[in-house]
Parts: sequence; C-alpha cells; structure tokens
Amino acid sequence: FLKVCHRDSPDLNTCARESFESLKPRLMNGIPELFIPPMEPLTVPEIKMDQDSGAIYLHSTYKNVKITGMSKHKLNELKIDPSQMKFIVAMTFPKLHLESEYNIKGKIMMMPMLGDGHCFVDLTNISMYTEMFGEEYTKNGAKYLRIKDMKVKYQLQNVHMQLDNLFNGDKALGQRMNDFLNENWKSLAEEVRPLMTKVLVDILRASVDKLFNEFTYEQLLPRMK
Repeated sequence: FLKVCHRDSPDLNTCARESFESLKPRLMNGIPELFIPPMEPLTVPEIKMDQDSGAIYLHSTYKNVKITGMSKHKLNELKIDPSQMKFIVAMTFPKLHLESEYNIKGKIMMMPMLGDGHCFVDLTNISMYTEMFGEEYTKNGAKYLRIKDMKVKYQLQNVHMQLDNLFNGDKALGQRMNDFLNENWKSLAEEVRPLMTKVLVDILRASVDKLFNEFTYEQLLPRMK
C-alpha cells in the first residue's frame, strides 16, 4: 500500500510526496505496520510540562490527551536529501482540538494557578516545520537509520482554552483565570515555546524511532536496481 521511492532517483521528492499523500485516507484508523497510531483521535497517554523560568513558573501533567484534527492536515513540503540524511516536512493543520485530564500548580505572571480536572484547547491554523537529520548504523549485518537531530518550528493563528475546576472549584476565580489565559495567549505561548517544542520533538521522535528500528535503510529507501 506504500509506494516505493528510490533514494538515488531524480524524482525522489515527488515520489515521497505522493507516497505520503496516499497514506492520508488510512490515517484515521492508524497504520500499525508503519507504527502510525490512530489519528482521530490521536491519544497521548501523558504529557508533563514543567517550567521554572521567565513569567511562568508551572508544574503540570496532562493525562489521556486526545487530539482531533490531525488527519485534516495539508502537506506543504516534503524533501529528502540522502546525501546529508536530511528530511524536511512542512504541514498545516486547519484546526486541532485537544482534551485531557490535567493537574497544574504554579504561577503565571505572578498570579497563582492551581487546579485539576478536565481541560480542552482549540488551536487554529497551525503550521509546523520539521527538520530531521539521520545517520546510518549497522545492526545484524544490515544498514539502519537513526535520528541524530530533530528540530521543530511552529506557528499558531489562534488559541482558545478552558480549564475546569481551577482553584478548588471556585467558578468566579476559575473563569477570571480562563479569561486571562485566552486574552493573553500570544505572550504566554511565546513563554512556553521552548517547552512545547521539546514536547513535539519527543512525540514525533518516538514514532520515527520505531519505524527506523523496524525497517532497514534499503527497505525504506532502496537504491534503483
């Protein structure tokens, strides 16, 4: 079901893009053979976010994170440079909806923040640029790839969030904090950008590592016969 692309073909990038696009209809239910989990929703068991610098001092945990909208992506760019073992993927997501159970404690711009319960976040027009560098290594007499470095950049057009049960269920205080978060999302998003970037890299890298560990370089990107 996956189109084979040859690493020494002049049409490698065109082939890779076509192969990637052909997977889109199957992303909803996931592709176990390629270690791609179901995308609607994409479930992440746990995300921890701890920040002790700048205007934000927070320790938070998000469990059973469910993300919807991943399969509606648009592929903007896909490039593979075998000579440098470099992979570039640029994508846009019109809308992502995240829900989870959260636990949070700390301060935002000197204001205390405390809560645990259900939360959701709506993200609009997310553009993501991923650059990955790999390297060859030998395992069981065959050549495999592994990730040497991965960089992720992203931009957001809008963010709206709601955290239930803030301040031990004090609805007035909780609503004021939610209003503050939504009114100041741009500056807050910049504060946590390094942390969010690390979370994205960790999630992406885990999936790619599984793929690279299972298939040889020749299986993933064979030479032309």
